[in-house]
This record gives sequence, C-alpha cells and structure tokens, in this order.
Amino acid sequence: MKNIKYYLLGGVITAFSLGLTSCELESEIYDSINGGIFPTTESDAEALVTGNAYSVFMNNGYDGMFNIATGVLLVSDLMSDYGECTWRGWEPILYNRWSVGNSYNDNHWRWAKYMGKITMTIDRIEKMDLSDDVKNKYLAELHCARGWLAFSMWDLYGPIPIADIETLKKPLEEQIIPRLSEEEMQNFIVTELTAAASVLPYSYAKESSEYGRFTKGLCNMVLLKFYMQTQQWAKAEELGRELTKAEYGYKLEPNYASIFKLANEKNAETIWAVNCLRGTQEHKWHPHVLPNDFPGSETLTKWNGYKISWDFFDTFEPGDKRLETIIYAYTGTDGTTHSEVNDKVSSDKLLYYGAIPCKYDCYDFVGTQGENSETDYIIYRYADAVTLYAEAMVRNQNMITDEALYWLNEIRKRAGLSEYQRSDFSNTRDFLDKLLLERGHELFFEGCRRQDLIRDGSYVDAIKHKCQVVGQTTLVNKNYERIPLPQSVINEGKGQIEQNPGY
Repeated sequence: MKNIKYYLLGGVITAFSLGLTSCELESEIYDSINGGIFPTTESDAEALVTGNAYSVFMNNGYDGMFNIATGVLLVSDLMSDYGECTWRGWEPILYNRWSVGNSYNDNHWRWAKYMGKITMTIDRIEKMDLSDDVKNKYLAELHCARGWLAFSMWDLYGPIPIADIETLKKPLEEQIIPRLSEEEMQNFIVTELTAAASVLPYSYAKESSEYGRFTKGLCNMVLLKFYMQTQQWAKAEELGRELTKAEYGYKLEPNYASIFKLANEKNAETIWAVNCLRGTQEHKWHPHVLPNDFPGSETLTKWNGYKISWDFFDTFEPGDKRLETIIYAYTGTDGTTHSEVNDKVSSDKLLYYGAIPCKYDCYDFVGTQGENSETDYIIYRYADAVTLYAEAMVRNQNMITDEALYWLNEIRKRAGLSEYQRSDFSNTRDFLDKLLLERGHELFFEGCRRQDLIRDGSYVDAIKHKCQVVGQTTLVNKNYERIPLPQSVINEGKGQIEQNPGY
C-alpha cells in the first residue's frame, strides 16, 4: 500500500481520489501551483500525470465520463436500438428527440474541458528535468488521454474546439476557439494515439503496480474503433491483426459471465477497465438496473432503471450462455412472477420495458454494498477487438475470410452456440448482418451498439423500428447520429462556433 497525491491543473487545483491501483489515496487542495516548488521530482510528475491524464476516465459515483448515470458508454447504448429505461423523462435519449436546449447535452460536453488540463500538463512535464524514459512515458500517457478524450467527444459531437498551449496560458483574455474541421479533428486523434502507442508498453501484468495505466493496447483499441467509424477498413484490419499478437497477452476468457466477476478482475480479456476499490472508486451499476423486489439482494439499493428492450432480447438464440448475465424472469420478494409475457401488459409492471442487463456479479452481487460496486468496470475487451477485426477483414477484402469466420465462431462457441459454416452465408452482406447481431449479443451495454449501427448505415432505420415497436415518436435522421452542442456553447461562441447540422 502507498499514498499517492493527485494534482489537477486549473484555477483551483483539486486532488481526485482515483482507484487506478490498490492504493490508499490522499486528497489535498491547492490554491495555486508554484512552478519552482511543484512539480520538480519524478514522484511529483507521476502525481501530476495521474491526476490530469486519468481523472476524466473515471466511474466513481457520478464522477467521470464512464459513470453509470451520464457516462458516454451508457448513454450511447441507451441511444441504440436496444436501450430502454423504466424512468420516464429519458425519452430524448431513448428515442432520439434531441434538441439544443436539452440538458442532457451538457452532461457529456463537460468532459471536453479536460482537454485543456491535459495540454497544460504536457507543457509542465516537457519542462521538467526527468530521465528520457520517464518523461517519454508520462508524455505518452498524456497524449493517449488527449487522443482518447478527443475520440470520445468526436464520436458524440463531431469536431470540438481544442485550445493550444499559448491560448491556455492567457486565461484572462477573451478568446473564442472555433471547432476544428473534420479533417483537423481526425488528424488530431490519430496523431495523439499513434504517438502514445509508439512509446507505451503492450500491456501490464495483473500483478503489476502499473496495472490500470494506459498502454499500447489501449491506444490501438481506440484507434481501431476510430478507423472503423471512419471506414478506413485497411487500417482497421491492420490494427485488428496487431492486437491479436502474443506480445499484448490478450485472450478470450473461457466463461462469459466470469469476465464481469469480482473474483476474476484483471482477466486476460480486459484491454482496459476502470479499476475500482471499496472506499476509493466505486460505480453504481446494480442500483441503476435492479428492480426493487429482486430476491437475494435485500441489502442493495435498487432503482429499476436501464433495460434491454424485449424486441432485441427476443433475438437471442435459445441456450445462449450470455443470457446468464441478463435477468429476464424472476419471482419477486412479494411472490409476483415477472417475465416478458406477464409484464408487457401494463407500463406499471417492473419488466414492462425490457429485461435487466445485470452483467456484473450477476445473481450473487458480491462486489456491491448498498449502491456501490468495487468490481472493475470494463471499458474495452478482446472480444470487441477481434469481432471488429473480423468485420474490417470482410469489408476491406469484400469476401468472407477464414480468419473472419474463425473469430465469429470463437465468440459463438463460448456462448454455447453452434458454429457457422460458409454455407450459412448467402454473401458478405449476410455475414456482416450476422456479425452485427452477434456483437449486439456479446457486447450489450458496453457502449458499442450505437457505433456499430452508425458504421453499418442502419442506425436511422433501427431507431425508427425501435420507436414503432413501443409506440414512441422520434426525430431521428442522419443528422441525429451526433448530438447537438449545448446552446450555451453556441451563445458563447458569438457566431464562431457552429451548431451541428439539423439542430
């Protein structure tokens, strides 16, 4: 155990308690940073980088861009064809009724401010007297953070304003920074992540005190997703193949449910996860999904929120082992039997909107106390990488390759399903359709579905179908693949920051 102090650059420097390793963290507040006193040592540099490169990528209560209430992965899935929620008031997200005045826009835009903090930290570290290896590692982590955050914002909003260091050094001057062009934004993402990947280690062993820090594997995973979304199939295929190399150490876990168990944290399938620890960093998955009468969970907080729509749930094949992490029928503590048949009859039924995406520590809930879970929250894993790789191969080569079929079948075999034969596909489009559905079953509520549908060109039709099934209206069109910038940003831009088309 050790004590680590985290410093954040800004008007007031606040220390965040992060659960990156099994550490006991101290929290301190500083009114300013004296450059002659801090940072000067290697431990200062580590604290500064950890605080500013990692603080945005948290899932601690309602903090961090991966939190369970307003996090980018969670909201992205609610915007997809299977995302549902019992709580009314979430219709703009669930059924794509975005508007410029919607407060949900602000929830995600707030992460963009961390770009400036990361850039300022890069400037600080560059000026420090450190060994080349140490300095290059910390700078690479910062560039990874900046590239990853830029990708996440671009995915939701498109290009954003990004201030350079000279602008950031003049905080009292009123300067309006316009949005980057699409080309500039894409180049920025690639440049940052590529630079970081060239320095960082492939991965960290789960026993390492460095586990949880950024790696080459993480950089390349984000780049893979970027190349897929920009339909650069050859580059995506190359990166997908790269991630299968032995140097990274990734492999599919033999049991699907075990991936998300407290006892199996840091498993070899995990590319990067938010490292959680009791009293340090804890997420709120179970209270957001469990109904209040679910048996065996009497000590847990339960709000009966997020659901997998019944329409999508019914696409799972019988015997699919991934269903072991979805609660779709149960007898409540008062003796009421809940199921699709019983609960779809009335909106006051607990499973009216869909099945429960339990996912983590399903049925035993060993990582959760009250409303807080210390089970690591997985952001990217190998199954995501290899199925993207399979898709990239087929799209790039316009043929069903043996390797693409192999990876699709590896995922199906683990789920206890029969393997596909070549004769099962009428053409490459049929393969892509089956792979799209397989990814939906494999990666539910892991932040992939909206991106998958957009990349496939089927997002608009999928949302229209979703709304038609449940009797809801939608505003969705091609423009709604991105959400609007907050109106406050447009107002402050004084005509120099343009709103996304269609809003």
